[in-house]
Amino acid sequence: MMTEFNQRLSQLQAYLAADPANPHLLLELADLHLQAGNQNEHEAALQRLFAAAPGHFGGRSLQGVALMRQGRLDEAVAVFQALRDEAWEEPALFYNLAYALMLQGRYEEAEPQAARASKSSALLPQAGPLHVRALHFLGRLEDAILVAETALRQFPEHLSLYGLLATLYLDQENLAAAERVARQVLELSPSDPDAATVLGMLALSKQDLTVASPLLRLACASKPNSGRAQMGLGLVSMLEGKLDEAESSVAQALHSMPGHVGSWHVLAWCRILSNRPAEAKEALLEALRLDRNFADTHGGLAIVAIMEGHLQEAQQSARRALGLNPDSFPGQYAQSLLLQSAGQAEQARLIHERLLNSAVLPDGTKLNEAVARAMALSSF
Repeated sequence: MMTEFNQRLSQLQAYLAADPANPHLLLELADLHLQAGNQNEHEAALQRLFAAAPGHFGGRSLQGVALMRQGRLDEAVAVFQALRDEAWEEPALFYNLAYALMLQGRYEEAEPQAARASKSSALLPQAGPLHVRALHFLGRLEDAILVAETALRQFPEHLSLYGLLATLYLDQENLAAAERVARQVLELSPSDPDAATVLGMLALSKQDLTVASPLLRLACASKPNSGRAQMGLGLVSMLEGKLDEAESSVAQALHSMPGHVGSWHVLAWCRILSNRPAEAKEALLEALRLDRNFADTHGGLAIVAIMEGHLQEAQQSARRALGLNPDSFPGQYAQSLLLQSAGQAEQARLIHERLLNSAVLPDGTKLNEAVARAMALSSF
C-alpha cells in the first residue's frame, strides 16, 4: 500500500515533469523531504528551487528551518536575519527567528520577534505560547501573565496557552489559580505537559508522591526536554531516599536548563545527603557563577564547609546567606549547626552526621522533605 509520503512524492514528480521550474512545486518538494528527514533530497530540491527562482523567500525560510533542525543555530539566525533586513514582514519569519534565538538563550533579542509573530496568532497559534515563554525566561512574570490572559480571551481554543498560564501562576505563588487552571487543562487535554507538571509540583510540595509521581512521569513522556518535570522526578526520588536516581534526574534537568540556579542547588543537596561535600561544593560554585547574590547558594556552601570542618568559612557563608535572605532554609540550617558546634570542628562533623543519619530537622521535618518542598514551589 502506498504511503501518504510516497503518494504525494509521486504526484509532485509528475507535476514537475510537466513544469520542472515551478517554484511552488519545488518548495513543496523540499518541504516534503525535510519533514521526512531526507536531508540530501531536501537540499537537492532547494538547489533546483534557487536555480529557478534565486533568492526565493519560501526557499530561504525553509533553509533556515532545516539549519535549526540540524542544530546549526548561528547559520539559521543569519538566514532569518538576512530576510528581516530585506524588510520581509511574514509572521512565520518573526516566529522562526524568535525560536532560533531562544534556542541560543538570546531571550532579549527573541522577545520582540515573538511579539511580532504573536500578533498573527489566528494564523500561527504557536506564536502566542512562544512569546509568553520568552517573557517568562526574561523573568517578566507579570507581562507574561498579561499576554497569556489577553491571548486566551481572543483565542480560547489555544489549549497550550492554558498550561503555560498555570505555570506562570505557580511561579507567581498564586497556587489556587495555578491548580484551578491546570485541572481545567487536563480535563480537555489529558497529556498537556505544563499542566501535569504544575499539578505534580503542587502534589510534591505536599509530599503526596502517589499523585506527584505519575503526573511528572506523564509530563516527561509528553515533553522529554522539560527540565522542570525532570527536576520534579528528581525530588520524588530524593523523598524516596533514592539519591542516585535523584541525581540522575537532576542531571537531565540541568541538560535542559543549565542556567537554572535552583537545579544546581538540588544537585548539591543530593550530594550533601550522600555525604559527598567536595562534589556538592562543585555544584554550588556553578550556582554561584550564575548568581552571586542567591542566599541559598551561600547557605549551601556553609553546610559544605561544616561537613569539611571549616567552621570560620562556614560562619562567613552563613552570615552572607542570612544577610541576603533571613528566611533562607540552607542559611538557617547552617546557622543551627554552627550554634550546636560551638566552634568545635569535630563536634560539628558529628552533629552533621547525626542529622544526616536521622534526616530530621529540629522541628520534626525530614531534611529531604524540606528541600523538596522548597524546590517544588520555587520559581523557574
